[in-house]
Amino acid sequence: MKVGIPRGLLFYRFYFFWKTFLEELGAEVITSPPTSRYIVQKGLTYGIEEICFPVKVFLGHVLALVDRVDLLFVPRMVSFYPGEYNCPKILGLPDIVRNLFHLSPEQIIDEEINARNRGMREAEMGLIRLGERFTSNRRKIAQALQKAEKVHREYRQQLQSGVLPETLIDGKQSLLPKEEKVLLLGHTYLLNDSYINMNVIEKINQLGYSIVTPDMVPEDRIRLFLKKVPKPSFWTISNEILGTALSYLKERDPKVKGLVHLVSFECGPDSLVGELIGRWVKKEEQSLPYLRLEIDEHTGEAGLVTRLEAFVDMMRWRDSNLESHFSPFAAS
Repeated sequence: MKVGIPRGLLFYRFYFFWKTFLEELGAEVITSPPTSRYIVQKGLTYGIEEICFPVKVFLGHVLALVDRVDLLFVPRMVSFYPGEYNCPKILGLPDIVRNLFHLSPEQIIDEEINARNRGMREAEMGLIRLGERFTSNRRKIAQALQKAEKVHREYRQQLQSGVLPETLIDGKQSLLPKEEKVLLLGHTYLLNDSYINMNVIEKINQLGYSIVTPDMVPEDRIRLFLKKVPKPSFWTISNEILGTALSYLKERDPKVKGLVHLVSFECGPDSLVGELIGRWVKKEEQSLPYLRLEIDEHTGEAGLVTRLEAFVDMMRWRDSNLESHFSPFAAS
């Protein structure tokens, strides 16, 4: 049985988990091709104005798969961290896909995965129900789940070591390491789809910097610094972005010279998190330079490059004209 995984939204976080789990259950996994102009245009055709750009791109990836597979893999990812949710549009994604493309229940894998109340045990029950679409053998499902979890842990460890998802998934060439770094914040589907972000990671690297993303920061460190926020948001990825930003604002790495926050223009959670990060940046007596870049279907590459170049000039001016942030004589 051919199962299609659209290359969008949570794909760059869970791809190896999903692929391993499905293949261990006997499925042939097919992924949509890397995002292209054609895929984006098709997604824009099907997507309504009110939904954000990444969801429109996801719909383009669905269209690239729908006639090639027996089943579309669009699980209802309610939560993958206790007490928190995913974005409402991710929660409603199976309904959006089913209604737009007129799919029957037999054509879409849309089981609910929800860790909000009882953590991974509750999420695993959803995965077991998903596995029962392929086999009634509970032992086989448990073994598939165990192997998928192992592969996922190894993938996350590689990300923390500094490897980018596109390198691991598509074999994309690694970037040249640089001594100085930029902290690049944002949702994984913005940071890791080089087409829709107009190769922002490669552009920053060419300007002389390596990249640090939330995927490269240990979860316990993110959660530790998130405690400084009086009331974290309801959304897991937003909390990860904010916790990562605070970890570098509060405990300075002298090699990290600035923060760039990549956001989707129509994303409600992004607008909230961007405001919070901006406030924390202003509160810090010796803060880091901060740039917010908004991405949507109308964003021009020339404008993005101009803003990045100006930001790099600002970071370098700050280094050469102001007392070091890390001087032992600097105010604490």
